Amino acid sequence: MQGSGPRLKNGVDLQLQSAFYDQNWSTVVRLAEKRAKMVNDPYYEILKVCAESQLDDPAAKYSAMTALLTYVKDGTVIKDADGIDLLEWATRDLLEEDEFPETLGPLRVRAAKASAKDRNQTTRCLESCLLHWDLVSAQQVGIQNSGKNLAVLLIDQIAALIDKSFPQERSFLFWNIAITHLLAANDKAALPPRSIQTEQEILLLYEVVGTHGSASDLSKLLDSSVFSPVEQLKQGRKEPLMYTIEKLESDENWQSLYSVCRDCLSVSEDNGELTLQASDWDVWQSFIIAASQIQDSDAEATATVQELLLKLSKAADSKAIYKRNIMLARVCASFQLLSSEGPDAVESAPASLRLRELVKYINNQAYNPSCFDDIRLFAEHLDAGGIDYLAHHHFPPEEQSDEIPQLRKQILALKLQYFATTCPQTYEAISKASEKCESRQTRFKSVYKASMALHKHISTIASYSSQSTKDVQSEVALVAASCLVGLADQLPSSLPTAESAQYLVQALLLLQQQLNSSPRHSQISLLLVQLHLRLASTSEALAVWDTLAIKRTILDSLAPLFYDRLSTVAPGMISPLTDAGWQLMSSIKTHYQTSLKMRMPRRLIDAFQDGSYSSVLTVPEYVENLRVSCTRAMSLVESVRSERLLGVSDTDLLSDSRFTEVCDGTSLNEIIDYGSFPSWNHSATPAIYERLRLGPAPSDRRAHLSLLAEAFQQTLAYTPPTFYKVPVAGSVADQKYVIESLGQIANSFPKFLSGAASALTESELQYFEVISLLSSLVPLCADRAAGLNELIGPFVSAVTASLESQRDYLAVLADGSEIGDTTSLLQSLHRIVLLRDTAVAVKNASQWISNFNEKQKERDRSGQSNLPKDVVAQTKALGVAADATLKQCKTWIVRLTQDTKSGGVIEREIKKLVYGGEEGKLLQGVVTDSTVFDLVGSWRKSLAAWQGVQWQ
Repeated sequence: MQGSGPRLKNGVDLQLQSAFYDQNWSTVVRLAEKRAKMVNDPYYEILKVCAESQLDDPAAKYSAMTALLTYVKDGTVIKDADGIDLLEWATRDLLEEDEFPETLGPLRVRAAKASAKDRNQTTRCLESCLLHWDLVSAQQVGIQNSGKNLAVLLIDQIAALIDKSFPQERSFLFWNIAITHLLAANDKAALPPRSIQTEQEILLLYEVVGTHGSASDLSKLLDSSVFSPVEQLKQGRKEPLMYTIEKLESDENWQSLYSVCRDCLSVSEDNGELTLQASDWDVWQSFIIAASQIQDSDAEATATVQELLLKLSKAADSKAIYKRNIMLARVCASFQLLSSEGPDAVESAPASLRLRELVKYINNQAYNPSCFDDIRLFAEHLDAGGIDYLAHHHFPPEEQSDEIPQLRKQILALKLQYFATTCPQTYEAISKASEKCESRQTRFKSVYKASMALHKHISTIASYSSQSTKDVQSEVALVAASCLVGLADQLPSSLPTAESAQYLVQALLLLQQQLNSSPRHSQISLLLVQLHLRLASTSEALAVWDTLAIKRTILDSLAPLFYDRLSTVAPGMISPLTDAGWQLMSSIKTHYQTSLKMRMPRRLIDAFQDGSYSSVLTVPEYVENLRVSCTRAMSLVESVRSERLLGVSDTDLLSDSRFTEVCDGTSLNEIIDYGSFPSWNHSATPAIYERLRLGPAPSDRRAHLSLLAEAFQQTLAYTPPTFYKVPVAGSVADQKYVIESLGQIANSFPKFLSGAASALTESELQYFEVISLLSSLVPLCADRAAGLNELIGPFVSAVTASLESQRDYLAVLADGSEIGDTTSLLQSLHRIVLLRDTAVAVKNASQWISNFNEKQKERDRSGQSNLPKDVVAQTKALGVAADATLKQCKTWIVRLTQDTKSGGVIEREIKKLVYGGEEGKLLQGVVTDSTVFDLVGSWRKSLAAWQGVQWQ
């Protein structure tokens, strides 16, 4: 492709090429017309028409579109794919994606049929249909006459044609099969007698049988002497086994799953020795789970698992990775297959078989960084005595070591102590025994103290400058910071306190100091992003986020970690008025624009050409999930809300595809990846990322409510340009549009607002409830509904109560003057923005109703169309309350700006906060003053960006 359009076909003279690429369209028209008369080639007639469509002449703009529709209607066969490329290019801004099957699609099919033996021509036609994801049925004369099904898909026709025309090309056979599977064509005809050879082709066979075949079809495939998982494993192909495991688990076919895993784990070499090829942890886990499901009906299942474990343990002694997998499988079997009838530990010693197996694994793998992650879920099933043994008795106190393996062992001990502190059963057991229970806070402090001692020791060892030593110290810092977060004991819904703010600031500075020593540590970076956003040091959050260099392929699942609710704590950061703000939002917006430019991406074609049929089957699902992603909706909400807060209107939400492609029935894809966060707590307690984020994770419900709320704000806030004098008829039309739009919004809100509390922050819930009320109130007033006098009271009371409750909540936080109170208020910027948005919505609704009533008075001098005086008075009272709320919100931001201004006071106070208390003393010598002052500088920078926020 050239910058101005498609590449012209070979043989076009240089003069015409130069004119085309220089966009000299009048010259192209003249030369193409001349060339068409000379050579009688339809290509030049198409080139002429397409060039005419690029002229500034309005009458010629639709010439290419007219020609295209004529070709389709008349059944014209354009044999040249280059000519169709020109038509596709010339009509790119006039055709919607869903119009492709009725326009360009049929031309592609005709071209492919007319040149069935031309490989380049036919594959180009197929590629175009795939990229546009042309799944619309098309009736073709040739197909109809042959008696085949009329609902034949364009893509399927071309793929079948290529396969038939080039039987010597094996890849075309599998192109045809993959497309037929994707389109779920119900064709029971036998496959052509050409052999399946590669692993990708076999995976395609499994996918087709697993999706479209019956249970007996799948059973035959699993028993096949050629294609069964066992036979494929013997050839070194493991993917068919992994697909089978996933399929049988989803079907809950435990007997078949048990048999397949058993047979694959039992595969041996020619000399009779077991191969270990299938001895992955995932295979063992599935095997043991299947055995646990059938052990009541199959008495031999448990014995078979134990026998295989014994045999493979001997074979794996010389191979560390397999030895680890089998040892972990032994632990899994002891928990899943054997019942535990007694306590796990007696007199601070292991008593149960499952704890003894777990201890064996720990003793062997304690030096492995992944050891804790391997055992955590098993440890959760132990009783209080077993957990206490692992945390406090298994690792005896030792002198500090300088060796990395010993340091990792000490870190594992700290993680187990932290884990035990978060386990509910340890407190429940002591409570039942009526013994004195050491508080959770005391335990967190104990683990924190031990962690900081180890952290300081590591700074003194000879190998401290090495990366491996710093990585070990980073893990210790993470344990210590996790304890501080535990001491803060905060969730997004919690009321911030001075004490909790102190712990969070200490955790932030400890991790920031560690990141300065060990840059690009992903776990520390992710926690720091959350902590900085939580504590409103947003410029530092951005600096850390940038170091993560998130790739586009994972942006959809990771972007919410930074962008979600960003406009509520740093509206100026993503302002379109600054280059940095524009680029920040453009990066995520461009990702979706590029990925969804066509119905399918170019890499789908690449997957076909590479014979990667597993990718062929997964790319369409990935792209469709991307199209209805919560992250995509979030990117629009954050951008529009930031613009609205700053008084800018760059983005038209109501015409943006991220809004228009979502309807009430659209289920938005909830995907966010927390896998890189440390996970050392019991799963019954909130994970650390749940404690630190600004609110619940992105969800279908919140995305819909946020889009509806922004639609309400944009609809109600619209005013014609000052230079445009709106005629009376136009004014009436505008009012009707607003009333109808708000009526639709009012109908949609209850579908998502009911039961939404768990998916929202408290401020979001109150905001959406008020928007829902207002979207009903405005149309009621405009229609002068019967009984409006009686209806208006409850509406006004509910809205006023919401404003007052939110204002009173924040007033409590703003009451103190200490540094802890300032940090608590900094944590409440999200609440301030949502209160501000609530007040703006109330004010705009009140103003619109008043303006509507005034215009009605002008049109109807009789007064019969006027709103009742009481209704007008109460709506005006809402506007007054909203104004007072906006002034109060501005006052809090001014107060924060004053509290953090330069002059030395804030610096002295923050040092007292950081180094105060027992926990703060342990940070002395670890966290430097410059790191502390960087935090204050970030607050100032963030609050300076708030000066552009509109409070009217």
